[in-house]
Amino acid sequence: MKKSIAALALAGTIALAGTAPAVAATYPAPPANAAVSDGVVGPGETFTFSGRGFLAGERLIIRVTPGTPPASTGASIAGGPSRSVPSKINVVMAAQEFSTTADSNGAFAFPLTISEPGVYTLTATGVTSGRVATQTITVAGLSNAGDTGAGLANTGGSGAGLANTGADSSLILWSLVGGGALAAGAASVIVVRRRANAEASA
Repeated sequence: MKKSIAALALAGTIALAGTAPAVAATYPAPPANAAVSDGVVGPGETFTFSGRGFLAGERLIIRVTPGTPPASTGASIAGGPSRSVPSKINVVMAAQEFSTTADSNGAFAFPLTISEPGVYTLTATGVTSGRVATQTITVAGLSNAGDTGAGLANTGGSGAGLANTGADSSLILWSLVGGGALAAGAASVIVVRRRANAEASA
């Protein structure tokens, strides 16, 4: 009997000790992160700087900081082959700031347009939370008068513009010729079959 009372007391103690209320663990907020709709754009092309991880409805400061300007072409001097001076001196612009507001999920999407070629750092800073999200973008383009557009992707040669990927007049002409040949072939098959049927029935 003593053993059964001891077992009941032990079971009761375990049951009462195990009924403590569950407490949710507190986890740190996920870090803010950012992205751009396209990593390389042309001068004057609009892209979207977006991010998440901020407080709902929080005011954000968007900062565009110019970084490395594109390399200038060098012009040699008569003093020797190792000396060159840039034909264009790049002036680094000052950073610009914009303001936007995070949505109810703590995300934002902010359209931007940059007109000068170079590499830029985009930073979104939450005014209340202090969270920071950073991304870089490259603005490529004709930065010098002698530039042939070799830095641009998807060009059709020496800066002559984009490659022609659509229909041209010769494609339309040959399509019509092919369609006509197909129609003539189908008509000749029909004529031959009718003649064969007419001869077989006669």
